[in-house]
Amino acid sequence: MNKKSLLALAIAGIAGSQAASAAPSADVYGFVDIGLEHYNESGLSNGTDVFPGGDTPNGNSDAQEFALTNNVQSRIGIKGEEEIEDGWKGTYRMEFRADVLDNTGDSYGLRTRLGWLGLEKGDHHFKVGTQWSPFMQYSAWNTARGESQGLAAYFYVTDELKGSMAYGFRNNSVISYTYGDGGWGTASPYTGTIALHVGDDDRNVGVQEDLTNDAGITGVSVAGAATFGSLTLNAVYVKNLVSASDEAAANLDAAKLTADAAQIAAAKDLISEPAIYGVGAKMQATKDLEFGFAYRGADRDTKENNYTYTTSVSTQYQFDEKTNIHLGVGVGEDEDSSARQLKSNFYGQVWYQVTDSRSVRFEFDHADYGDDGEVLATLVSMRQAF
Repeated sequence: MNKKSLLALAIAGIAGSQAASAAPSADVYGFVDIGLEHYNESGLSNGTDVFPGGDTPNGNSDAQEFALTNNVQSRIGIKGEEEIEDGWKGTYRMEFRADVLDNTGDSYGLRTRLGWLGLEKGDHHFKVGTQWSPFMQYSAWNTARGESQGLAAYFYVTDELKGSMAYGFRNNSVISYTYGDGGWGTASPYTGTIALHVGDDDRNVGVQEDLTNDAGITGVSVAGAATFGSLTLNAVYVKNLVSASDEAAANLDAAKLTADAAQIAAAKDLISEPAIYGVGAKMQATKDLEFGFAYRGADRDTKENNYTYTTSVSTQYQFDEKTNIHLGVGVGEDEDSSARQLKSNFYGQVWYQVTDSRSVRFEFDHADYGDDGEVLATLVSMRQAF
């Protein structure tokens, strides 16, 4: 019996036991999502900041006309909670992505998306495990509402971080505290999150691939938001923290002896402490119309040409009870004139809810890097939720 069957039996067993015991609740959920994507790039490699689709049987590239893709990551999960005492509640969640397009030995099968244990009471929420990044909650959600595309201006900044903190999506090994409802929504007048990233730095050096950062806490995220009527303002700051290992120090000393600028820069990068930040807003103009704004920056922790910046604006309109439209635009700039400059990023999504559990959508993401090239991804997807 393979691992997928064992997981299915375990989930079914937990869910079925609820009627016979006082165990924590168990809510099984998920969806199958498959898209047909056309991908085109010129002068770039692997799309740079535009996601070229994922879990395709033969990859997805400019070399082919189109491909089936599971880039939203079909998934299965289980979550629940249990009353403890004095108003405290225990929570948990496990969620796995599934490659539904490839059943060969090359398929990655099930992989962790989220997995945490939580404890909460009223506005106080503690979590330990793999979680959504605070940067995603408090910054991306201002202007990026597409399921898999529309993130070029976002990735342009967040890819400066190290470990799973890079790209500002989901983070491994996190201890977090949130007051209020967090950055996704606007229900809390005031909300904030602080997260400690534990041992989440995979940079290494040497033949033995020794870790260059032996710190316990390798990153910190701090975020907050305040809602005033129809307007929500938010801000977030994320930074890698480094305690240089003996191997990293020796590597830097050796690089300095060579007097080679490139080797020295590479050795310093292994123990750099990059940081990213974002400030933004969401405004609910009417019950059907919302606007978003985000200004983001990255500090590479180098002596010169440290910073990268992006600005994005977007709108989301609920056309009718079944149709939602999202459009956005962004620009980016790097202080290093030799680096790619994001001249423009146009993106959008149209979502149509066929039934309560089945939907279809169209997405596109276009990024223009001037002389360095451009990329366009267009995607039509269908989803069945359960």
